[in-house]
Amino acid sequence: MKKFLVFNFLKNNMLKSSFGLLAITLVVKVLGYVEKLLLAKYFGTGYEVDVYTVVVTVILSFFFFFREIIEPGFLRVFLDARLKDNNEQQAWSIFNLGIRIILGITLTIAILGIFYSGDFMSIFAPGFEGDKYSLGKELLQMAMPATVFLALSTLTSIILNAHKKFVFPASGEIVFKIAIVLSMVFLYSTYGIFGIIIGVVLGAIGRLAVHLIKLYKKITLKKLNVKAVYKKQIWTLTWPLLLGVGFSQISSFIDNGFASFMQEGAIAALSYSKKIAELPVLMFPYILSIVAFPYFSQLSIEKEKKKLHKLFKDCLKWILIVFIPITIFFLVYAHFIIEIVFQRGAFDETSTMLTALPFQVYAAGLVFFGVETILVIYYFANADTKTPVFVGMGCVLLNILLTWVFVKSIGYVGIALAFVIQKGVKNSILILLLEKEVNIISIKKIRPLVNLLGASILFWGLTFFGKTFIFESNDYSLLPKISFMLFNFIVSITVFIFFLVITGTISLNKKAFVSRF
Repeated sequence: MKKFLVFNFLKNNMLKSSFGLLAITLVVKVLGYVEKLLLAKYFGTGYEVDVYTVVVTVILSFFFFFREIIEPGFLRVFLDARLKDNNEQQAWSIFNLGIRIILGITLTIAILGIFYSGDFMSIFAPGFEGDKYSLGKELLQMAMPATVFLALSTLTSIILNAHKKFVFPASGEIVFKIAIVLSMVFLYSTYGIFGIIIGVVLGAIGRLAVHLIKLYKKITLKKLNVKAVYKKQIWTLTWPLLLGVGFSQISSFIDNGFASFMQEGAIAALSYSKKIAELPVLMFPYILSIVAFPYFSQLSIEKEKKKLHKLFKDCLKWILIVFIPITIFFLVYAHFIIEIVFQRGAFDETSTMLTALPFQVYAAGLVFFGVETILVIYYFANADTKTPVFVGMGCVLLNILLTWVFVKSIGYVGIALAFVIQKGVKNSILILLLEKEVNIISIKKIRPLVNLLGASILFWGLTFFGKTFIFESNDYSLLPKISFMLFNFIVSITVFIFFLVITGTISLNKKAFVSRF
């Protein structure tokens, strides 16, 4: 078995790339959590974190906006020119066209943000007044230049991915996070929260600089001659995304807008809890989606439908197997996870209670978050950007409506609940629309799903028993708490996997190293 696994790992470029990205992502996530830990230690759930979170959300929203548009829009056209039409020159002209478009748009946005920062804050956090509003204006003015560098890095990253280079562009994210963490460590005592924003800007510059090490020779100031057919293809693929991604970003702004009217610390609590809940998503399905997208695209271009469908379904299967036990564990140990991770310095017991509630809600949606990453890139790889975009737009409207309803009864936790529900609805619709083509849902899959349910019940029983009758009945210090939680998880996940193996739901033999859904 060991020789088989090593052989398959060395022979499988997708596995090797995934492993490299996993290592990079581990480092990035550690740095990201160091950032959150330092924020929690210095500011707890104080208003400074609320303001900082809103400002960073604005900056990163532009980054996400361009990333979600460029990945399906430019990658597909770049690959068509380079592989299908064997026209390397046109491919790099498309790359340079993208740089010029992004640079023009983001420079305009950055200038507007600097000179009209007060108007921006009134839009993105209408509930901020007094010190919150003043601090938000100043931080936003400092942070806006980062949008230019982050947006450009989305294009450079996806072009490197198109050349099957995944680890190198991902390392740019390490530079981004290191800059933020170092600024917190060395600039906090002098500049406070402003020092962290300096790190955001320097990190954005560093992220792009890493990518340009490989790509700077491809950048030209000469007149471009991109064929009309490629321009039309770019527009056809991206215009629906302009609406869909715009709606998606509006959703996050609406969330912050509602939370800005609530008690101090509401935005911070939602940010801390979502950060912890997102960790498994970024560790597995997000990495998988980055690596799988070029393979999905290539199989789609080559009309290898059978291989494409198999790869797609295998990705979905393993997301379910991995994420169901993680969801259960997070739900059972929610309060203690937040306490262990954050409770120190300015982050007290009140902050823990404030953060644990939305964390439980976000944890309940982990499967939805994971499945969505694969579903969306499958549509995009098949040159269908309209379906997920328009479904997403409808779900954003649902999210806004649900948020408005829930915050009246359960406060800021309603923002998390509305977000999870709309993700579940979005996944359900996208899967149903693919059913005829891919046959995801069938009678044959009922038994494996029943087996998975049985394994999940066993996992829940073991974790709940350990937490209720052993963990809570003893006054453990920090290290024993962590040790017992890890031990409880290891025992429970071992039983979970063993049950799936003996029921034939997953197989570890050489010919079927995949789940039998």
